[in-house]
Amino acid sequence: MRDMVESRRKKRHPIRGFVGGLLFGLGAVILLALFGAAPFTAWWPFAVIVGGCAVLGVLVGLFSRAR
Repeated sequence: MRDMVESRRKKRHPIRGFVGGLLFGLGAVILLALFGAAPFTAWWPFAVIVGGCAVLGVLVGLFSRAR
């Protein structure tokens, strides 16, 4: 009986979401800097974009459909 309950437990992946969001944010920042779409003069816009993407990745990992 206990195996059935454990097999029904849905597994979320917030760590994978964080890493995926972090990589996506880094890629977005690199592309924005390369194409000159956002001329950054300080470090904090980079941090805001990367951090925002990482937070979105965690949220997707927590609330998306579980496997």
